[in-house]
Amino acid sequence: MDLREIIMDAIKYPISDTRKFLIFCVLIILMSLSTIFPSYGVNDGTLAMISSLVTLIVSFIVLGYSVDVVKAGVENEDTLPDFDYVKQFIMGIKALVLEIIYFIIPAVLVIIVASASGLFSSFTKIVYASINATSSGASNLTMIMAAIPKSTMNTFTNALTVTLIVGIILFIIFSLMSFTGLVRFAKYGSGTEGLRFREILKDMSNVGFVKIIVTLIVIYIIALLLAIVIGLIGLIPYIGVFIGIFVGVPFILLFVYRAIGLLYADA
Repeated sequence: MDLREIIMDAIKYPISDTRKFLIFCVLIILMSLSTIFPSYGVNDGTLAMISSLVTLIVSFIVLGYSVDVVKAGVENEDTLPDFDYVKQFIMGIKALVLEIIYFIIPAVLVIIVASASGLFSSFTKIVYASINATSSGASNLTMIMAAIPKSTMNTFTNALTVTLIVGIILFIIFSLMSFTGLVRFAKYGSGTEGLRFREILKDMSNVGFVKIIVTLIVIYIIALLLAIVIGLIGLIPYIGVFIGIFVGVPFILLFVYRAIGLLYADA
């Protein structure tokens, strides 16, 4: 499918089954209870604990259902998936673990780069130099900066630059891989499949790296525009928050996950 077909299909998809869409909307409301109650001035402690627990449980169900939406997109199914709350709760937990793994790997690599480049050691020296300068009577930032050796500052600046560049590159790479990993997880129902890096790169190559990047950018631009509209609706007293959460948020989630599934349908 080309980009236009993906977007048009994803926009129509949330209302392909009104009953299931409304059920999903109710789940989003339940997931948002811990936010809704304070917005209406309800601050009861017991109610806050219960609503937080409900939010946590339903959040996993919503995430698991979103995984099924991705699967439906991959398999070109035209309607919303059926609800299986227990299964989708478990799938939601697995999906979260998968996303955490994709966050941890680049984070560890960035820490290694930062350590090897001297970022941590030079930062420590800057802190100690600043403390010594302050205790010696330095009363402003200029005096404190003058007390820091130029070699230390240069090492820190260079190391920070390298770490940021590497971090940004790794973030982009692993973000793209995490999307593909989520799709493989949705398709096969196995967390292991979501971590098969060689197969993930093969799927990305089959779809096309440029197509993936461009499509994801367009998807999130549209989602951002929809979120802005929801934010404006949320300004309406009393009912604005409810309307935005009940209709807007579910629509955006289904739109995004459907589009991601369709993107990888030819992988």
